[in-house]
Amino acid sequence: MNKQAKRALAVLGVLALAAAGALAWRFRQTRQSWQDTTFVMDTIMTQTVYGPNGEQAAAAVSRAFVQYEERLSLYQEESQLAKINAGSGSPVQVDDETFSLIEKSLELSSCSDGAFQITIAPVTLLWGVTTDSPHVPDQSQITAALSLVDDSAVVLDRQAKTVQLAKGQKIDLGGIAKGNACTLAAQIYEEYQVENAVLNLGGNVYVCGRNPITGNRFKVGFRDPAGQENSYIAAVELEDEVMAVSGGYERYFEEDGVRYCHIMDSRTGWPVESDIVSVGVISPEGAQADFWSTTFYVWGQQKTLDYMAEHPELGVILLGQENVLYVSAALSDRFSLADTAPGELRVEWVG
Repeated sequence: MNKQAKRALAVLGVLALAAAGALAWRFRQTRQSWQDTTFVMDTIMTQTVYGPNGEQAAAAVSRAFVQYEERLSLYQEESQLAKINAGSGSPVQVDDETFSLIEKSLELSSCSDGAFQITIAPVTLLWGVTTDSPHVPDQSQITAALSLVDDSAVVLDRQAKTVQLAKGQKIDLGGIAKGNACTLAAQIYEEYQVENAVLNLGGNVYVCGRNPITGNRFKVGFRDPAGQENSYIAAVELEDEVMAVSGGYERYFEEDGVRYCHIMDSRTGWPVESDIVSVGVISPEGAQADFWSTTFYVWGQQKTLDYMAEHPELGVILLGQENVLYVSAALSDRFSLADTAPGELRVEWVG
């Protein structure tokens, strides 16, 4: 072998070692993870963020969520939502983010056949299910509050960024805000060049990228409402998606032996009495996932199954009261029953 060939081989060897070193460094960097737990939006938020910027990204998400709650809380007097609700029929100017969320919520609301309405706040406040003093109101009070629920009465001025309610109306974004917050987290992760993360916000789970250790999609559990908080009957693989789950088993109160859940039926003014135990919706867009899971829970099983059949592209997992788990056919390649699922549980594919 001549000297020139030897030099070429030596150079190639150095380059190979450098490449291997770079790959090893990259592997160590992606395996780094940062875990964070914060109480925000009246629930516990957990994050596992991978990569060298994980700590900073997790902190930025926590800060953003606190500010998000300060803007959109129904119960904080200085929030933008509270100012809208106190507008007494006059237009109230808000920031771009608040306006966009309300606009998006109204667009989605029009698809729910009246099951989802953000002007449900007078009913929400009357029952106070998530407060320290929940109670069953008189029917006359319910009827009066229900008369104010009408999303079509909300007037938006896109140019002026104002929101105007009819006198006495109030907005509650609780049925969509957490899902939308997941999309906000996705934007922050992108800003910090985070490629892999898992965020859980009170039943809304956002998955960014894949598991950097295995290269596979993250598996997210679908909870068994009859079991412990960390017991699951099924799992679904997610990648750059949100799964929002709605059910009446977590937030509720009991009076005279009757359980009342926190999800209000805007058609009756009473807490929803659904024949759905739990329903999860998977979407790349957090607000849509949250909206549909809430809407489906209010709709009930048969109407939701009909919608699933007509829209097979939408990922849905629905647990009915008869131990049947209805799953969108679109999820067939990434859905699995858990080993701990009850033996009597059966799966039916829809779509």
